[in-house]
Amino acid sequence: MSYFVSIIIPTYNRSAYIADALTSIRDQTYKNWECIVVDDGSSDNTGEIVKRFVDKDARFKYYKRRDDFPKGANGSRNFGLSKSIGSFIAFCDDDDYWLFDKLDKQITIFKNHPEVGLVTSNIEFVNANGVRTGRVIIQKHNHGYVFQEFLLKNRISMITPLVKKEVFEKVGLFNTDFHYNEDWEFWRRVAYYYQFYSIQEVLACVRKHDENSSLTFSQSPFEQYKIYSRLNKALLTWGQTVFSKKDKHLIAISTWKRYKQIQKNHCPGILPKLKLFTQSIMYDKKQFLYLVYYTIFSF
Repeated sequence: MSYFVSIIIPTYNRSAYIADALTSIRDQTYKNWECIVVDDGSSDNTGEIVKRFVDKDARFKYYKRRDDFPKGANGSRNFGLSKSIGSFIAFCDDDDYWLFDKLDKQITIFKNHPEVGLVTSNIEFVNANGVRTGRVIIQKHNHGYVFQEFLLKNRISMITPLVKKEVFEKVGLFNTDFHYNEDWEFWRRVAYYYQFYSIQEVLACVRKHDENSSLTFSQSPFEQYKIYSRLNKALLTWGQTVFSKKDKHLIAISTWKRYKQIQKNHCPGILPKLKLFTQSIMYDKKQFLYLVYYTIFSF
């Protein structure tokens, strides 16, 4: 089996950080890779920085996203996939970076456990200057068949997984309708078919800075519920000819649990709870009937 890895990096105006990401890939102890950087329309000198790496190392490739691929990170990832030749696919964000032995350790797992479809790891947060903070997110539950666990929570950072190319042929590409939690929608589909393997080590670092897209996301209770509801609708649409009644039941229960979780954590008092209740009805009456059903029968 060929263990050639295609690494895909979507980028947009990241001249301040992208050199760190590319350096961490260049310095990998595992050398059998290509790195595809897809520019989503940068107006700064991101392209110039990437081209310096391209000029020095032919494994780096730089593309402007084609107009027939939608804007955004998922559109750029899908375009990168169309250019990839590897048997394995990895992703790195343009403001984050990997530890030097990430690919080596993940490829070793695939060699020893060919039955798994995805190998992930822990992450550590770094500050805006790239200095490690010691705050580690342990992903110990991302092991085995984890579809049910991924219904309630996204347990993977986009920059950690190494994925078999065949996975995309089985479950499809990234959904370009999503701009927040866009990777969560995809990992759920993967988890439905494939076993995951979680390496209990930090192999990648996520940078926290003022331009993180996650910081601009509205954290209102209804926005959280609405995005989660859209995720489940997308999953049901994808699985309409695949899911059993039991699968659909699990997804419905997860919607109810998520609703109750949001209500408990973000709606103190009667009025905020009533507001979320009313907004949920107005957003999707069919989904509301699910909530009523599982309210009655959850005791």
